[in-house]
Amino acid sequence: MYGNFVTLTNVTERDLDKIIKYRLEPLYVSIHSLDKDIRKIIFNSKKSISGPENLKILDKNNISTNIQIVLCPGINDSKDLEATLLALISEFKNILSIGIVPVGITRFNKNPKIKAYTKENALKIINEINDFKKKHRSLKKSENIFLSDEFYILTDTDFPEYKYYGDFYQIENGIGRSTVFLKEIDEEIKFDRFVNISGSDKRSILVVTSEYGKKVIDKSLNIIIKKLKTAGKKIFSCVKVLEVENKFLGGNVKVTGLLSGQDIKSSLGEENIEGYDKILVPAGIFNEENFTIDDFNRKDIEEISSRIKVISEDGHSFIREIFFN
Repeated sequence: MYGNFVTLTNVTERDLDKIIKYRLEPLYVSIHSLDKDIRKIIFNSKKSISGPENLKILDKNNISTNIQIVLCPGINDSKDLEATLLALISEFKNILSIGIVPVGITRFNKNPKIKAYTKENALKIINEINDFKKKHRSLKKSENIFLSDEFYILTDTDFPEYKYYGDFYQIENGIGRSTVFLKEIDEEIKFDRFVNISGSDKRSILVVTSEYGKKVIDKSLNIIIKKLKTAGKKIFSCVKVLEVENKFLGGNVKVTGLLSGQDIKSSLGEENIEGYDKILVPAGIFNEENFTIDDFNRKDIEEISSRIKVISEDGHSFIREIFFN
């Protein structure tokens, strides 16, 4: 109910009855594959087959769900992905969306079968999903199959347009978030608000983000410079984007929300942060209790420098902090 993905592999009959009785929906369900053998590999459990069976029970009782498929190269992509998608959109009536994300591999991974997506393989997935949706456009639910932003960032491909994502069912799962951010940037820029910006208005600003986050922010800067031209260039000549590597988790984990406090602190320690008027840190690194993934609390981060300001990860807040606050 809080948007966390469950596998439905360990629910009891009583659990299912409760979900149905109290209409606990929409549920967020990790399926990954419908193939019995592949599910055993991914879940490493004999109970893995119960997940799809329980999903069928819930679906027949009109419980709505959002499905997640974590793709592992050579395991559940290609033909298996196509088979899974076709079954989900044709045999289930109450699936709201299907989100496809690349497997995240940390430095702790010991399974040699689990590999990260390369740019080439990720581009192949994008093309395959586009082809699948065209092929099965007669099945309306095919419209609600989405790839996570990571696939587009990894391949340097433009994000789909805003309307492509419909109701943004899985924005918290990194699906469509970048498109929303860039749209907010575009909306916030009103030329008449910026025509009087001069060199005296410029402040030195450091923007803290992740490796993937930097690519999105770079796109936002291009939008601003294109729309504001000279005014935009004046402002952003004094903006630096600090790309923080995720050494805490390692591997291919490059999203902003999983940045650790220690990595941020270390990266800031390598900068002359006293030379900045403002240091912007994304609020998305904290959970609901204001802790990072490595248990730094918000106060720990803010105490690094009096110039640090934690801001919401939306385009409106970004523009206001850069230009006006």
